[in-house]
Amino acid sequence: MRLAHSFVGSLRFDGAGDRWAALRTVSVAGVVALVFGVVTWRATTIAVGGVAETSVASQRVQTAAKRADIVDRNGDLLATSLTIDSLAAAPDEIWDAREVVEGLATVFPDLDVERLVERLEDPDRKFVWIRRKLSPRQRQAVYDLGLEGLRFEKEVQRIYPGGSLAGHLIGYTNVDSKGIAGIELAHQDRLATGGKPLRLTIDTGVQFALEDELKFAADAYNIKGGSGVVIEANTGAVRAIASWPPIEPNRAGDASENERLNRAVGAVFELGSVFKPLTVAAALDAGVVRPTETFNITKTVQIGSMTIKDHHPISSTASVTDILAHSSNVGTVKIEQLVGLRRHKEFLDSLGLLSRPQVVYPGTAAPLLPAEWNELTGATISYGHGLAVSPLALAAAYTAFANDGEMVRPRFVEAEPTDEISRKRVVSGPTARVIAQMMRVTVSEGTGTRADVYGYEVAGKTGTAEKPGPNGYDADRNLCSFVSLFPASRPEYVVLIVLDEPEALAGEGKTAALNAAPVTGRLIARIAPMLDVAPVLEKHPSISEQSSGVRAVSDKRAL
Repeated sequence: MRLAHSFVGSLRFDGAGDRWAALRTVSVAGVVALVFGVVTWRATTIAVGGVAETSVASQRVQTAAKRADIVDRNGDLLATSLTIDSLAAAPDEIWDAREVVEGLATVFPDLDVERLVERLEDPDRKFVWIRRKLSPRQRQAVYDLGLEGLRFEKEVQRIYPGGSLAGHLIGYTNVDSKGIAGIELAHQDRLATGGKPLRLTIDTGVQFALEDELKFAADAYNIKGGSGVVIEANTGAVRAIASWPPIEPNRAGDASENERLNRAVGAVFELGSVFKPLTVAAALDAGVVRPTETFNITKTVQIGSMTIKDHHPISSTASVTDILAHSSNVGTVKIEQLVGLRRHKEFLDSLGLLSRPQVVYPGTAAPLLPAEWNELTGATISYGHGLAVSPLALAAAYTAFANDGEMVRPRFVEAEPTDEISRKRVVSGPTARVIAQMMRVTVSEGTGTRADVYGYEVAGKTGTAEKPGPNGYDADRNLCSFVSLFPASRPEYVVLIVLDEPEALAGEGKTAALNAAPVTGRLIARIAPMLDVAPVLEKHPSISEQSSGVRAVSDKRAL
């Protein structure tokens, strides 16, 4: 107190110059005290917590947080957004950049120390991201370091509760929660503005069954890849779609190129004999062939230098139903020749197989067309070689046979009450019904017997295609597929399974009849009850039984 009185007294009784000097001394002392207080407060903050909780990027984060959820047709959650911490730094608040970075390297061993030191020492930088989307354990470890100049930024993390379930379809976002693949990209604007969840057409139960059967095929046949599609024929709603190997959207950055490939939508294949019903449909609709008509298919067909033959020849005449049921290349080519190249090409075009699929989805693959359309390409395409299409495109074409001749455009988002279903008539109703019954015979009596499911009248067609390579088609590398409708007497769903390079089981071959067909049968048995498809207990006569004078084929050799 004496000192204070003495100091005040000097202010009162000294001259003007001394008074101003004293005032300057008080001001300086005050500033020093203020600085010391700030430093003390900052040191205390660092000692207690270390990292500030402020958010420089709060406006951007709040915008990202509005991203809408994605759900399945029943409302089951497929994608949502959670707030999570990221780590940033304010370089102008850091006294020793190297000390800070070396401390952080104890939490993040993969940190590029020299690069980060350089960025933190840059006088032009006011904000630097250090690590996005921290785990709770990483956040606590950084907090415990007590380093200056760091802060936790609140960001939005896109979370996929189902893991890899429907991973290819849903897609994923980048670190800023912007869609970069799948549905996340296709509906980026809708999702980014928030609002009610985006409801997809898929059913998680059906989706799981499809992916589980592809996993079974991967384990049983050691496939290189695979895909599957389930479409509701009347509406075009895709109830399940999958590609193998699966992708985990929560860790999409770690996925391999093989895992990223969406084989159901973004890849094309020569699918083999699943094209034969399309050829027969074109002929029936053009009136150049009758269902009861028979063909002599005991000999090969020569087109230029190419000889077309059957792997397991039928040693007699065969009906159109026989040709499909036993997958005769010779018979199919003879039917195609009656259709003619122009009409055949126009029919394939009407089915959408010569252009990119018209669906709201990114990365759909355009078909691989022949360099020249001529008699030979028309013949080979009739049985599924020389034209490569996506599995989704082929499954969509088959909705015409399940929908009384009208093809329905596939969709992945549930329609609103006011939405119109896109339909296009491509064949007559009678033609569609005859093809469905012929495909039923293929399952009950022909190459597709292993796909049959009691009570559900599975109608289908096998397809075994040799894969093309640099030296022509490779007989040791097959693409096996099975396309089906069920129930055949009143089709409700189209199902397609494609297996890439399946290996043969012990004592068996590696044709679609022995792998893709049984996988399809297992799948239909699982999903039919989920889809509320009532079993058909009445016996419906097959085409061979309905048509007088047509030989019913009993040979069940796998082609």
